[in-house]
Amino acid sequence: MKKRASKATRGKSAKKKAAARRPAAPKRDPLAPRNISTGRGQSAAEIGRSLVDMFNRGLLHEIEERWWSPKITSIEGSGQAWDGRKAVEGKNQWWLSQNRMVNGSAEGPYVGATGFAVKFHLEVEEKATGRRTIMDEVGVYTVRDGKIVQEEFMYGQPASAAAGESTTPVE
Repeated sequence: MKKRASKATRGKSAKKKAAARRPAAPKRDPLAPRNISTGRGQSAAEIGRSLVDMFNRGLLHEIEERWWSPKITSIEGSGQAWDGRKAVEGKNQWWLSQNRMVNGSAEGPYVGATGFAVKFHLEVEEKATGRRTIMDEVGVYTVRDGKIVQEEFMYGQPASAAAGESTTPVE
């Protein structure tokens, strides 16, 4: 008498036979490009356009609410990073406690495959001294699943930076 295979064994045999009938997937050329994506949700271009529009209308808090991932990382050009929404909000609150943005504009976005960049032009007043500074910086944003997961700010070097300053005082 022939012994009958168990259901689990029969299922595996059927899968092996079906796999044997399928042609092998072609091997990927290691020198060929591969497609990348930011995942589901709004695209980097859509988020970038919205961020620029909201910034230029003065809706800074709304940018955070709408586009930041809970796990956002913020990196400053000075070499410091903050991880997580609470830490990044704390960094921004500290900066705003020390400075007042007199004027600001955003230009872009400059869109890439995994995110976008925005050029910012800011006039800032230091609250303690009243000293005004013109700042140019670029924000580079990484997008994943319709949210900003990383922002990195890169500072411009004005012509007067020969003395090591990264900002231009307004006289």
